Amino acid sequence: MPISGSLRGDDVAYLRIIGTHEADGDLLAAYAAMAARPMPSVYRPQHGDAPGIIRAHSLDPELLRRTFAVSGALSNDALPWHSRELVNSVTSRENECFY
Repeated sequence: MPISGSLRGDDVAYLRIIGTHEADGDLLAAYAAMAARPMPSVYRPQHGDAPGIIRAHSLDPELLRRTFAVSGALSNDALPWHSRELVNSVTSRENECFY
């Protein structure tokens, strides 16, 4: 399919992800490290796999570690998680990131 300047509703990007059940080596270790981090229950998916934003980084375990190391370092207890989530949402919107 050729790349066009505009997207229709049926044009969606496909990102291959590797879930925890398929992971091995560095990726499995990265998933284990992420699972050991404190996470509000609202972020834990009912399907039992890693949250989608974590699995979206599954093709590059080192990037996964670095990305979440930065976000973990920036998190602190000065704001409750729901306030941080609001800040993150506004920041994403301003950056035109519609995750």
